[in-house]
Amino acid sequence: MKMREIILDFTSLLDVIMIILFWFILHYKAQANRQINEAKNAAAAAVAQAEAQQEQADALAEQAQQAIAIMEEGNPAQAENNKAIIEFANNNHIKIKLIMGENAEDGWSLEVLQGEITKATINDREPKKIGQKIVQSIDDLKDDPTAVVLCTFTYDSRQPGTNEAYNIVVSALSEITLGYKHFYWSETDFAPSAGE
Repeated sequence: MKMREIILDFTSLLDVIMIILFWFILHYKAQANRQINEAKNAAAAAVAQAEAQQEQADALAEQAQQAIAIMEEGNPAQAENNKAIIEFANNNHIKIKLIMGENAEDGWSLEVLQGEITKATINDREPKKIGQKIVQSIDDLKDDPTAVVLCTFTYDSRQPGTNEAYNIVVSALSEITLGYKHFYWSETDFAPSAGE
């Protein structure tokens, strides 16, 4: 029996595969370009919106400064109140934070912050000395001794030793209120309430 030689020609099959491959490459490139353009357009729109919002914020800030300047001429006390409220709204007011040690033996300290920046650390235990150091920190931050100061005192009553420290700090803040005419403070306990 004679075996016949079969010669297969895959040239046309190879041509078809190459055409399909090129079609996928071209289609993928077009899709990638379309996605890149969409991303660029979205980024440009976001930048334009951010710039518009920044311009709007700058215009509002300028209006507020003009309003404060007008009030300073007519009613300086009201202008000081408004400045303090704006600082508070921008989270740039004075904060006093009670920092407890790992356990009761480690003790505690107070941080005086303006916004999120620590301006002083107080390790005293006497209310009068604590009050003097807080007032010194405020005087360092405020050019005007008649400026209105809004202050928040924060602590976490769950930590051991907080009760004693709290009483000392509240006594110091009360003394500041007696001597510093425009000093107002509030307190915030970060411990969850019983209902939570």
